[in-house]
Amino acid sequence: MSYNRREFLKNITLGGLALFADDWCKRVAETKAATDGKQLPDVSGKKRKKGTQVLNAFWIEGAGYFELCLNGTKYDEVPKFEDDDDESFDESEHEQEDDESKADFKERVEAAREEWDEERASERREREEEHEMDWYRHSCPGAQAVPYLQGLFDALDEQGTQVSLADVSEVGSIDFYDGACPGNDTYVAATAPDYATLAALQRVLKELGWNCQVVIVEPNPNDAADRQD
Repeated sequence: MSYNRREFLKNITLGGLALFADDWCKRVAETKAATDGKQLPDVSGKKRKKGTQVLNAFWIEGAGYFELCLNGTKYDEVPKFEDDDDESFDESEHEQEDDESKADFKERVEAAREEWDEERASERREREEEHEMDWYRHSCPGAQAVPYLQGLFDALDEQGTQVSLADVSEVGSIDFYDGACPGNDTYVAATAPDYATLAALQRVLKELGWNCQVVIVEPNPNDAADRQD
């Protein structure tokens, strides 16, 4: 498993505006408690505008983080493989030899057809595997979230985001995964560890003017338990 991380810090300022001041943190805690961690402060109760992109968040219990999916879900299936190879076996390429009986010739052609079919089936399986791998690594909603969020951090860098080192306190981090484990390259994903990080992500998207809404589809069940406690 390989990944890299970009941090969100409470004292980030953007254009002189402190994004994560104490009043913001209080509002995050209140919204989390009121909604059992299902909605975020900057979008709670608001109607989504037409054309808004969506970062859907799914809590992965075993991993202990939210997986983010751009304009889709982690349950989206690989699109059907469309094979444009319409080549068929050409029997005319085989001619009966002078000393070969009709039965032997037919048997030889059928053997050639079977071998041809097996080779084409093997090639198709390989193309299907390549199609599936490409989808998981580049086209699925989870993989699509990676370059989108990396672009967000690039935009923050370009705008000269200021970070005061006097009181550095982490809200959380966005992690970028490339491979679930050695030998498995299909898992390409962006993740967030908790509700506060999703709230921070939504705040940054809003302040940068990106038309994107973070939607918690599957919340962390512990967020509801926190309210009951």
